[in-house]
Amino acid sequence: MSTNTTDNNRRGINPEAVANLLTRATQQLDSETVTALQRARDVALERQLQKKPVLVLHTGHGVRGLIPHSTHQWVAAAILLVTILFSGVNYWQHTQEHELGHLDAEILADDLPLEVFVD
Repeated sequence: MSTNTTDNNRRGINPEAVANLLTRATQQLDSETVTALQRARDVALERQLQKKPVLVLHTGHGVRGLIPHSTHQWVAAAILLVTILFSGVNYWQHTQEHELGHLDAEILADDLPLEVFVD
C-alpha cells in the first residue's frame, strides 16, 4: 500500500467512492465536452510518449544530431575530449622517453655510428 493511499485513508477518503462520483459525473457531460476531453487526453499522451534522442548518429544531411544539446551531453563531450587529449599526450611522452632511453643505452654501449655525434 502506498503512502499516499495510507494518508487518504487516515483523512476518511474512500477511493472507490471518489471513482464512482467521477464516473457518474462523466455520464452527465454533453458530447462536445467528452470529445474535447478525449482530444486533450490524446494530445497529452502523444506528448508524453515522444522521446527526445540523446545523441543521434546517422548518415543524413548535416551533422545536427552529433552536436550536443543538453548540459549532460556537453559535459560528456568535454570529458571525452580531455581524455583523448590526455591519452595522446601521455602516449607521445612515453614514446619520446622510450626513444631517448634507447639512444642513451646505445651511446653508453658505443654502438652508435659517428654520424649521430656530428649533429
